Amino acid sequence: MTINDTMEPERVRERLTFDQTVPRAIAHRRAVGEVFITDSSPAGPDTFLLAWQIPRAHALWGDRLTAHHDPFATAEAARQGCFVIVHRHLGIALDLPFSLQRFEFRVTAGLEPYRDDRRWPLQGLLRYRIGHKEFRGGDLGSMRIDGEVEIDGTTAMTVSGDVVFLSRGDYEALRAFQRSRKPLADVPSWRSADPVAAARVGRRDQRNVVVGAPGATSFPAGLLRYPMVMDRGHPSYFDHDYDHVPGPFIVEGFRQAGLLAACGAGLLPSPVAALTGLRATFADFGEFEAPLEYVAEATPGAGGRADVRVGLHQFGTEIAEGRIELTPCP
Repeated sequence: MTINDTMEPERVRERLTFDQTVPRAIAHRRAVGEVFITDSSPAGPDTFLLAWQIPRAHALWGDRLTAHHDPFATAEAARQGCFVIVHRHLGIALDLPFSLQRFEFRVTAGLEPYRDDRRWPLQGLLRYRIGHKEFRGGDLGSMRIDGEVEIDGTTAMTVSGDVVFLSRGDYEALRAFQRSRKPLADVPSWRSADPVAAARVGRRDQRNVVVGAPGATSFPAGLLRYPMVMDRGHPSYFDHDYDHVPGPFIVEGFRQAGLLAACGAGLLPSPVAALTGLRATFADFGEFEAPLEYVAEATPGAGGRADVRVGLHQFGTEIAEGRIELTPCP
């Protein structure tokens, strides 16, 4: 099904524009250049249509060794679209904490819709449906969001996520409880590992590399450990201040650790491969005071792709896990 096949009146689509971004605050971005949603509108009960555009010269999403745009960039646009909906259309206050506890996407039409003609920015529409809403004390406590990303009339990606809302007080109490159970006071002084060469993870810019060379085998099942490399001054990964390691940064590490594992196992001909599938869940927040390490186990996928089970560990505990699909670029 394409977005055109849905029941939204054509006038909803026609009035969406790509002329300017939405206000940066409702997309949870500090820099205007990091905002990818340009417009939004209700399109039916619990249904919304959004317009998005990825800048051609973006320092992160334009850093690739392939003639195709990065599908993960459209997943980031979809993530921002979730924020726009809850603030602009569901009336959720900007200062109310909430998080995506599960996020997944799948490229459904191959890489052809993502081909870069080197003339136009990548842009399209996003249709979201809200469901499984649960309320606590009359306030929205959680919901599920499902959608499709359209490029040039083709449904190029499906996306889905689970969103949980907390009061400011509940969030601060949760974070205080989580941190009290971690040996933060006992962490010795440490410095971030050196990143691997950018080309090993399909990048040109060394600053965009977020994993280091693998260390000794350990948890689980003797898998290699890939240390997280963190530059908190990075303009995209850390567009604004966080009290924990942000989810999109973690997922980029999933991708890069997965590329190293898949290429090391001979499952990909090169690290010039697209992230065409993701299912990620987050069990705990990553803390900045202590090292974090990825593990990745690659297995053969269909059609020359690689399937990788990935995890992120801190203090010996897995705090996030996922499964990703990597597809060689033509």
